[in-house]
Order: sequence, then C-alpha cells, then structure tokens
Amino acid sequence: MRNFFILGCLLVCFCVGSGKAQSLPRYLVYFKDKANTPFTIQNPEAYLSARAIARRQRHGVAITPADFPVNPTYIQAIGQTGAKVLYTTRWLNGALVEASDAQLTAIRNLPFFKGIERNLPLAPATTAGIARLGAVNEKFGTQETVDHGRMRDQLAMLGVPELNDNGFQGQGIIIAVLDAGFSRANELVYLKPLFDSKRILDTYDFISRNTNVYDDHFHGLNCLSTIAANQPGVMVGAAPEASFVLYRTENEYSETPYEEATWILAAERADSLGADIISCSLGYNLFDDPAYDYTRAQMDGKTALVTRGARHVARTGMLLVNSAGNEGNNAWRYITAPADADSILAVGAVFSNRTYAPFSSVGPTADGRIKPDVAAQGAGTVIGNDLGTGGVSTGNGTSFSAPLIAGLAADLWQAHPNLTAQQLREVLVKSGHQAANPDSLLGYGVPVVQRAQEIILQDYSPLATEPTPLTTAVLYPNPAQDAVYIRFGSQVPSSTEVQIISNSGIALTRRIPVTRMDVGISVAAFTPGLYFVKISTPQSVRVLKFIKR
Repeated sequence: MRNFFILGCLLVCFCVGSGKAQSLPRYLVYFKDKANTPFTIQNPEAYLSARAIARRQRHGVAITPADFPVNPTYIQAIGQTGAKVLYTTRWLNGALVEASDAQLTAIRNLPFFKGIERNLPLAPATTAGIARLGAVNEKFGTQETVDHGRMRDQLAMLGVPELNDNGFQGQGIIIAVLDAGFSRANELVYLKPLFDSKRILDTYDFISRNTNVYDDHFHGLNCLSTIAANQPGVMVGAAPEASFVLYRTENEYSETPYEEATWILAAERADSLGADIISCSLGYNLFDDPAYDYTRAQMDGKTALVTRGARHVARTGMLLVNSAGNEGNNAWRYITAPADADSILAVGAVFSNRTYAPFSSVGPTADGRIKPDVAAQGAGTVIGNDLGTGGVSTGNGTSFSAPLIAGLAADLWQAHPNLTAQQLREVLVKSGHQAANPDSLLGYGVPVVQRAQEIILQDYSPLATEPTPLTTAVLYPNPAQDAVYIRFGSQVPSSTEVQIISNSGIALTRRIPVTRMDVGISVAAFTPGLYFVKISTPQSVRVLKFIKR
C-alpha cells in the first residue's frame, strides 16, 4: 500500500517497458454537468443492476444523478476530437482519455468541459518500477512460505468460528476485492469450491483492460485466501461461502496516479453490480515521480483522488474495508489514502496476542480523526500462496488484516441483514477490544463477535418494532440447488406475492401469491449465479438474494 496522487485529474501517461512506442498521455477530464442525459432516477434499471437498486432501497440510499453514467453525447464529442476514451467515471462525471496536445486543446474547447485538475508530464519510456520493487514489502507486506498452517487462530481472535459454526459463512454477500492481481486463483485447490460453485461473479483487469485477473501479481490472491479459502484441515477463510468480484487496479511495477483512477473505476463497477463490501489492501501516498507525492496534510479525508472515491463508496450503501498501510516503521509513519476517508473501516495490524505490529501505519488523520478504525492479525497471518496446487504461507502487513475484517463483516451482515452498511461499521468499531480507550495505533482495537452481537441486539434489533411479513421473511437454503423457500414468521396478507428476478433485473417467474407460511419455488432449471426474490405487499417491497449452485 503506498501512494497515489493529487485530486482528480489528468492522470498519468504511463508506459511500461522500453523499446516500445510510447503511448499518448492519459488525462482525467471532468465535465460540467449531466444535462440532457438519457438516464433518469425513475428508471435506474438502465444503469444499475437489480441488486444495486435493492441495496440502495434496503439502506435508504436515494438514487441521484451521481449514479447516472456520463452523458453519452459528451463521450461521442470527445471521440470526434481523435482522442481515445479508455473509461468513464459516473461518480466524478469524467472520462479517462488518451490525447495528444492538439486533441486536448480541442477537448478544452468543448462546451461541457469543466477542467483537468493538474497537468502531468509524460512518464519516462522506462519506469522506476523494477528499481522500486524493494518497496513492495512496504506496499504489499512480506510473505514467507511454511510447510503447514491454519487460519483458525487469526479468526478466533475475532470470534469468526462462532459465526461460521452457526451457519454464517458469508452466503449471499458479494465482496469486491481490488488489488494487483490474483495469480492462478482459478487453479488452486484451496479455492476450488469457490470456482466450482461459480461464486466469482465478475472479473476485470483495469490495467491491461481485459477480463483475466489470474496472470498477474499474487498479492490479491493472498488477500482473497484469508476470506475465501475452503480446504478443511488446511485452511478455511473468514467467509468461505461469500461470492466475489475480482478487479485488478494496481500495477505492481510502478506507482502512478493512474492507479487511483482505476481504483475508482473498479469501485463504480462493484457498485453497479450490487456488491455489499469492498475489501482493498492498497494505499497511496508516494509515487515514482515525487512531483505527485501527497503530503501528510493531505491525508485529511477529502483531498486524495482515491479518498474521494472512497467517500462515494460509503454513499452507495457499500462497506469499504481498507488496509491502513505499512508505513509504521518508515519516515512517513501515517495511514495512506484512502484509509483517511470517513465512513469506511481502515484496518491496522496486530500480532497474535493483539499487540500493535510496528509496521502498521498510525493515525490520526490530518484533521484529527481517529485512525485506524479497527485492527486484526497482520503479523504472521496465515495466507494461501500460488505455489504448485496452492499451499500455506504466512505474511506480514495490514494487507492481510483488512480482508480478515471484510470476512467478519460479511458473516455478521448475513446474520443481521437488517443492518445498514454504516450501522455495521459502527457495530464493528464499538465492539473493538479497546473501544473505551481508542488510540492512534489500533483505533478502537480488534472487534469481538460476542460484543458485536450484544450491540446489535441492544441498538439495532428489528424486534423493537412491530414484526411485518417482510421483516420476518427468511430465504433458505442459500446457496440453493433445486428450490428456494421463503418462510414467513408472521401471518401474511392475502395480497402478498413473491417473484424471482435475475441479476440483470429480468423477471424469471410469474408473481406467485403467498397462501401459506412457507412458499417454495423451483430453481432447478436456472443457471448458476446470483438471483433475487422480490416480496411485495400493497404497502412495501423487500428483496432477498440467493446463489444458485
């Protein structure tokens, strides 16, 4: 975890390798508005998945113009200048483009052009990437191969086995993992159940611009393993039955502002697909070109481009879990972006005895807020590697403590689906082992499941209100093979109906009247993947989700 650049803007011009033609500079161009857009708040199905819409409804998050894609006529106009549009960003209302000086001048003259926050020079034909590989230990953490290892101790510190033993293993929760690559994840035995049950719902490499995320760095694999590994007797992760989307946003051979932009693009894609949690073990403060380095004062929760993207994540009803950084022993010492954002969980690292690991970045933020928020084991963490058919290693870094918290969050959310993302965040913070005396090393400390459950029952229990057919409805089994059942804990009105919806928003069954306390629907003919059950009464609607194996 390490750097990134300054607020929004002309993003890098990066080229990798020598002896090849240099690409044109890359710029993040901002637009004035989304005027005359073909998209509307009334028809969100045109740009958000059914799951993304359901998540907003469940959390009381309004759909706003910030959710609209960039106006397509703006993109067409940029293309007419000869510039190449690589990606668009709806949250920042802009486009990442490759453009010559003449093309950039033409873009500046377009009536909807707002600005480019900062001009960046062309990157050199060869980057400092190879020379700075020594810094990878600081950014990604270190890895040491061992003969054997189990994940139980690091999970027991959080109380995860208790949740898992009670059947809460992340079922129905989608976790987006943003990283530098997931080397051979699709070939390894400890992740085989994940692929066999088709719970990898989406992949994309925003650096190489293709869908293969399995041919690059192993860091994302290490992080994914702490959540998704499922090889009983060897290693089982925190939420082995969750579903995942995997995005490569980081180029391990260089450190440029371009990676902050790809982070935001990946977060937007995760949002549109309806992800619940983003787990990220990346961070930005220093770059190959020192001209773009952040200062300590800019770790204020609002300045870094990637931090501004993180704030958008929180506004959509997703929970962002991000590593605090591995700068504790370095001159920088402090957290890195986007860990400085509010409304997210920045995760520090401890040893197995819950004492502070000295490499873990410290707080507070530049504006005085407590960071990190929570902590988990990041020293001697058991992780999976990409050697052979996949083996056990240990690693040091907040890179590995963050996904442990993400997995815990998935299990708790499955157990308590009535919680919003921000309520879940608050529960995890309040349940920290040093919540009564937070500090700048571990924040509120290591969350403890037993305490979290007490807080939920005390502060967020739905039993405090009159039960309704919607609040008492439970879907099972999940994942499902041949059929799903919806059980109602209270009498349902005769007008209640259920219907199965695809992930793309298409109705797959007729509306089925509810005439008894248990309703069964055959899904045997459905292809494996994510589906929704929409329960409707004249007064309200609830959407439940399930995975078809």
